[in-house]
Amino acid sequence: MRSECYFCHIKTIQTLIEKYKPDCETAEELIFTVNDLLRENKEMSNPLLATDIHRIAKEKINNADLYAEEKKIANNLLISNYTYWKKKITDSDNPFKMAAKLAVVGNIIDYGAHSVSNNIIDQIEGLCLKQLKINQTDELQIAIKKAKSILYIGDNAGEIFFDRLFIEALQHPNITFVTRGKPVINDITIDDAKQVGIDKLCNVISNGFDAPSTILEFCSDEFMYEYCNADLIISKGQGNFEGLMDEKHPNTFFMLIAKCNPIANLLRVNKGDMVITKLT
Repeated sequence: MRSECYFCHIKTIQTLIEKYKPDCETAEELIFTVNDLLRENKEMSNPLLATDIHRIAKEKINNADLYAEEKKIANNLLISNYTYWKKKITDSDNPFKMAAKLAVVGNIIDYGAHSVSNNIIDQIEGLCLKQLKINQTDELQIAIKKAKSILYIGDNAGEIFFDRLFIEALQHPNITFVTRGKPVINDITIDDAKQVGIDKLCNVISNGFDAPSTILEFCSDEFMYEYCNADLIISKGQGNFEGLMDEKHPNTFFMLIAKCNPIANLLRVNKGDMVITKLT
């Protein structure tokens, strides 16, 4: 395990302790339990470590949805400005590319990676001014036109609003949208998909697991059927990238912001860069 990954996991627990302010004994037990987990599982993948860490936190803090309030606020904030963001797409020179870019920009709303600021809107507007560091949007658009079926794997609340706008721009008749099986960090559940109206646009399923990622060996049979039979996979976010980057589906596009140096280095970009890429 890289030292940077260790400190990121510990920071997650510190953030939750600051948020929920458990008694000293509970806070101490939470910190030491997570530290022991990290020390004893140095070879475990970061998505699986994050899964176990948040299971521990939910048990110790006695809360099954640690970021429920933040998720609802982010979704509502963006839904309330639907007309503004939709106009930003329709008035652009290339609506498809603008919708795709916004879908990537929305990936900044991530409490697990500690990347979201107190002013979400200003942060999003600022990122809209930046260019994608790796930009295979044209290739993605061609793949979408050729695909008979698309599996769109979502990531975070708030971000899911921009997924909705992108799905509207795709105008594709056969899209299945995927959420997490249970709450973890501010990752989306089926309830979030319904809150922003994605269920009105396409089929929505969960992956049946509570990792902040997509780890195929733990996903439901329903998800695996869709994954194996989809012509095209659109994978949102760094967590899904970590879970799927070594899998063998022949047609997977990743849309994300590189939120840490290890992932940025792997993609040969800088931390904070925005990416739409198909790994070969």
